[in-house]
Amino acid sequence: MLYGREREQEVFTGLLYRARTGHGAAVDLTGEPGIGKTALMDEFAAAASGASVLRATSVETEAEFGYATLHQLLLPVLNRIDRLPTPQSDALQIVFGLAAGPAPERFAVGLATLSLLSDLASDEAVVCLVDDVHWTDHLSAGVLEFVGRRLDTEPIVLVLASRTGERSAVTFSDAVDMPLGALDRAAATRLLVERRGVRLSPAQQEVALDATAGNPLAIIELPSDAIRAGVSPAAPVPMAHTLRAAFLARVRRHSRPVQRLLLLIAAAGQVRRGILELAAAEFEAAPVAELARLGELVRSETELIAFRHPLIRSAVYYDSTASDRRDAHRVLAGAMQSAAMDVERSAWHLGQAVDGPDDVVAGQLDRAAGRVEVSVATSAALLARAGELSTPGPRRSRRYLRSATGWWNSGDFDRAMLMLELMDREGRPEESLRRDAVWLRASMELQTGMPGDAVAMLRSLLPTMAEAEPLQAVSLLMLFGEAGFHANLPVEWGHVGSIAEKLPISGERAADTLVLLLRGACRARTGRPHGLTSREKDLAELLTDPVMLNWASGLLWAMGDRERGRRLNRVAVQRARDTGAVGLLVWALQRGVIDDIARGRFRAAEAAASEGHRLADEIGQRNVSCWHRSSLAVLAASRGQEREARDLAGEVLAEAIPRRLAIVVAAAKRALGLLDLTAGHANSALNHFRPAYDSVQPEMLSMYTPDWVEAAVRAHRPDLAVDALEPFRRSAAGAPERSAVAARCEALLAGPEDAEAAFRRALALHRSDEQPMETARTQLLFGEYLRRHRRRAEARRPLQSALETFEALGAAGWADRARAELRAAGKAVAPSVKSPGAGSLTSQEVRIVHAVAEGSTNREIADQLFLSTRTIDYHLSKIFKKLGVRTRSELIRATLSRPDIS
Repeated sequence: MLYGREREQEVFTGLLYRARTGHGAAVDLTGEPGIGKTALMDEFAAAASGASVLRATSVETEAEFGYATLHQLLLPVLNRIDRLPTPQSDALQIVFGLAAGPAPERFAVGLATLSLLSDLASDEAVVCLVDDVHWTDHLSAGVLEFVGRRLDTEPIVLVLASRTGERSAVTFSDAVDMPLGALDRAAATRLLVERRGVRLSPAQQEVALDATAGNPLAIIELPSDAIRAGVSPAAPVPMAHTLRAAFLARVRRHSRPVQRLLLLIAAAGQVRRGILELAAAEFEAAPVAELARLGELVRSETELIAFRHPLIRSAVYYDSTASDRRDAHRVLAGAMQSAAMDVERSAWHLGQAVDGPDDVVAGQLDRAAGRVEVSVATSAALLARAGELSTPGPRRSRRYLRSATGWWNSGDFDRAMLMLELMDREGRPEESLRRDAVWLRASMELQTGMPGDAVAMLRSLLPTMAEAEPLQAVSLLMLFGEAGFHANLPVEWGHVGSIAEKLPISGERAADTLVLLLRGACRARTGRPHGLTSREKDLAELLTDPVMLNWASGLLWAMGDRERGRRLNRVAVQRARDTGAVGLLVWALQRGVIDDIARGRFRAAEAAASEGHRLADEIGQRNVSCWHRSSLAVLAASRGQEREARDLAGEVLAEAIPRRLAIVVAAAKRALGLLDLTAGHANSALNHFRPAYDSVQPEMLSMYTPDWVEAAVRAHRPDLAVDALEPFRRSAAGAPERSAVAARCEALLAGPEDAEAAFRRALALHRSDEQPMETARTQLLFGEYLRRHRRRAEARRPLQSALETFEALGAAGWADRARAELRAAGKAVAPSVKSPGAGSLTSQEVRIVHAVAEGSTNREIADQLFLSTRTIDYHLSKIFKKLGVRTRSELIRATLSRPDIS
């Protein structure tokens, strides 16, 4: 019986009921040690009759083993893995040691876990109970976060219990908070009297209640003689200390062989029965059968043996001598080796069994870390210990760097930084190792810190870059350009180009392709012909690695080959989805978002930017998340959604300015400028556009100059527009989409006799591009020009075309301007009519519509969006209702016929 937890039980009952209707939730259960979290979860399990209940308890000793907690949780349902799509089935089989293969991306494991739970929930609701989450390994924590954020359309309840005051390994904002406080006086009294069955005087009872402060475990475990003697409330003892003392008193009542058996369990955290039997024989410990008498301390009902409470383990482990602890780890390592299982755990225990440098053990840890099936987090932990045990020198430095890279790739920034600091203490490394370390540090700064610092780090490598291996050099130079772009700092493309020209063509196809593309892009950026043949550019189409595809896309873009760049970007995005490489995906989405905004594909841009923001938030890439939100602000401004645009821009600026994310600041300012430009506040628009116009990046000049020129002309500052136009005109040479906009800018600055010809030239060029938004803006400005020159009848046609395009694209602010101009031109304008239902599609629903139009099945769409098939089914039913369609073929036809969703 549970005392005093009626409210929490009612909340769980409500959540379980809601889950059975198809809407799950995650619960964040927190409380101090002994407060009753585990007992409450026992009650939750008992209350979930008719549901599938999965449980796991994280253990401190396994916090560095990738997917340890997840393996516990899913162990009872691993027989269902073969029901998953092959990539997901492979991911789980590899991380659980059921198959060999390279460690999968963590989002692939997250999606596989979600799909497995969703499949289980097709029979009945699922309840997942995870205890001691503050000790959950980093990769399992990432999977639990992934699943916890996607339960709204799943019949799943996920309860995560962690200790108050400890840094929880799992954090997400939309969980149901369930803080567990002390029992009230009445419940504590009932527990003391009814559960313990001790007859106490009123005075003794009050003393006991004061001493235990409503902590259920303390009430149960406090020694009876202490209660009868009267525990003094005037000298309180920390509760954890009190409980440890009580547990140790129990342990010490047993024989030394039993205590040694308990030490083995404490050293392991949790251990399989067969391994414990082997270790016990070697350690002169009591037989494992003795555990049947130790039920008050140990759970031994299943194959996996562990203490009933983490404080018992802690008390046993730290009450023993350091020498005994090392011996216990050594014996456990030997038992695991004898059983030919748990290679990485065996190596870890071996590492704990020595207390000083040992190159032999360090080598074993290194080899275990290098096994292809070992997760990146486990590998990082093994390499960290290998570094500690290595004698000083290059090998130790490289192990620390490899560990840092593993921690970073698994999402643990703090541990990655610690490993880099340990590497620094080893002194200056060899040049190749130093380049790798700078690459890692610069990547971390670019994604989570200050891109300007990344530029400074990478610039220090330029003098010796030509001596690097071609692929290493290209990686560093690409990162240099990316960081310079985001920091809005000048990149010496001439210098970069000279380095690229010196890099050898090695015969390795991927490296050679990237070297050629980098040379061509650097020539183009310095105003020269790129010098590449079509056949040389075709080599980029043969790349398969998504990182390289993304680089190639950007390099082709810089050379003006936007169509090929777009194509490679789409392939890079799809490959990143297929492999679960979310860290790359959120970056690769950026180029498509920029392109879609420029071409007026607002719904596609919104879908990609929303996805990029959500995923970047999940993996901790806050700079990329900020960038995607700045794009959402520009989209909101383009649509005339003033409040949303201003709110988004404000949030972005608050984050981007302190981190000096200059390009993000420029985008947020552009959103504010567009609001002012469409509202007729030209001077204010100029002030907002200034950060973008001052940009040294060619990409920014081509994107922002048309806004700047229009605002300057409307503000009667043609001098500012003239200064901006010439470099823009040069950058537009040979590119029809930019040439059309350049002609429009020339028309705004031309005299009456030349303006019309420039406008008509712009409109003619627009016919060969795919920029409906820019075409409509040109038509609007041309119509305004004609009306001002008293040619009202002629003005109506371009103004009407502009209005129709703005309305189709959902650009409400621009549509209002076109409507006002049409009225001024003497035409009555009907109210706006939206396509039924299309405007109410969410960005995620738009992404699903696009995937259906591309021929993807529901399962394929789920894989692409890192959702379950059940969630895709749910969203598609809503989409069908919103758009008034009944079949996928009707949905595809609707997609093709509606510019707002196509």
